[in-house]
Amino acid sequence: MTTFKSTKGLIAVLTCTASAFMAGSVRGDATDLPGWDLVWNDEFDGTSLNTSDWEALNRQDSYNNEKQYYLDDQISVANGLMTITATNQPIANKQYRSGLIRTWDEYTYGRWEVRANLPTTQGMWPAIWLLPRYEDWPVGGEIDIMENRGSNPYVVSSAFHYGESVSAHQYVWNEYSATEGGVPVNFHDSFHTYAVEWEESVMRFYVDDNLYWVVNSSRVPVPDGPMSLIINLAIGGDFGGDPDGSTVWPQTMEVDYVRYWQKRTAIPGDITGDGFVGLDDLDIVLNEWNQGTPPAVVTSVVLSDFNNVSLNGTYNNWSVGTITSGSDDLRVQAGDFGGGWINLGEPLDATGQTTLEVALDVNSGNVADEFNVVLIDADGTERVYHFTDLLVGDDQILSLDLDDWSQDNVAGSIAGLDISSLVSFHLQGTFTNNDPGLWMDLTFDNIALTGGTTYILEGDINEDGFVGLDDLDIILNHWNEGTPPSGSAIPEPGTLAVIGLGSLAMLRRRA
Repeated sequence: MTTFKSTKGLIAVLTCTASAFMAGSVRGDATDLPGWDLVWNDEFDGTSLNTSDWEALNRQDSYNNEKQYYLDDQISVANGLMTITATNQPIANKQYRSGLIRTWDEYTYGRWEVRANLPTTQGMWPAIWLLPRYEDWPVGGEIDIMENRGSNPYVVSSAFHYGESVSAHQYVWNEYSATEGGVPVNFHDSFHTYAVEWEESVMRFYVDDNLYWVVNSSRVPVPDGPMSLIINLAIGGDFGGDPDGSTVWPQTMEVDYVRYWQKRTAIPGDITGDGFVGLDDLDIVLNEWNQGTPPAVVTSVVLSDFNNVSLNGTYNNWSVGTITSGSDDLRVQAGDFGGGWINLGEPLDATGQTTLEVALDVNSGNVADEFNVVLIDADGTERVYHFTDLLVGDDQILSLDLDDWSQDNVAGSIAGLDISSLVSFHLQGTFTNNDPGLWMDLTFDNIALTGGTTYILEGDINEDGFVGLDDLDIILNHWNEGTPPSGSAIPEPGTLAVIGLGSLAMLRRRA
């Protein structure tokens, strides 16, 4: 066994060896996502639809008063695109022709993502959705990843349908729109990505990687059975109405790719999230060795008894509801859709602070499906913090990261919040099933600013603010666990063989 006379020497040898091995390794495909394994995809690189993966429907009659005849020859694949073409050519008792494809394979849970360019004009109804093949509708659920009305190029929507029978059918839904440079995004004139992350207790919906809607098991029965993916272009029907004289023919729905991932089970020490503990993870720890210090957190309560809160002008911002201030708390009650301003008596300077924490009691079982806290500065700039996991009970903490400027990209936010001059909070609660009998009943115990330095170190596996022996120990204890990324060999660096208990004992944190 080789003996190293210093920790520094051991780290240098290991780092060089790890780097040398990694230089020849192949990382995951460009479509890999951290924490997810790509299970199936179709990039449509051929010249025809792969019928071993897809069923192209031939069906005369559909639901929802739709007016199309689905035909497989309305589906084409060329130039890296799958295209559904809708025409106003009558056939049988239908005035229009269009297409629908559906995966043969079904999966339970995972992330589905489709990149598509949508058709336009009145009567077009493009959809990307999940449906079980062998369950009666809506018992097995229906997850609508994306739907759009051809008459409205600026809004897309998602929905979830469920129920024990057709007569007991229920659904929740939400819409998404966006702006770029102050201009509304037109979903009919370019490609956009539409995705859902479906897990046991939650469904998260994305447009262009923007999370805009969360549906969780506290509100609806999240489906737990396999579903297949459907992509179709319906014409007419209940959703957006039938074509008229303004409709332009033909119309096309173009799909660039379809990808399906499954959630990867986390392995301690898998820093890169590639599903394997190996040299790349070791390299991160060694490159950050002895960095960081356990952060000293200093908390100062800015709003504790809410004497600094002005209730002027709040009530007219609520659809139904009240805000009441007690001696040591602030209670917010709202029915159906609720939102209102809480103005601070004096502007709050949060300069140098890292986190705004809100201690919250949820007083009612009918808590909002979605809840936002919005910070507003003196210029009216807003930053939205979105919460979806509120449960009935006391002492829940909402943590608003003041350093996370990506929050400015949340739908409804404006970049550049001035944290040196916060003047008010905006509370928003939404019940997505539109039941007017539901109430949001929340009590804020205090609002506190948290200061101190926060270290973001990849190698700090145990999250103690320092990269050291305990983090290295986790790597070595889980060495070669998991499945190596596709195309890469399992690394077996010779230097690891010389690291025994004696060598590990020499590794110490610097004072």
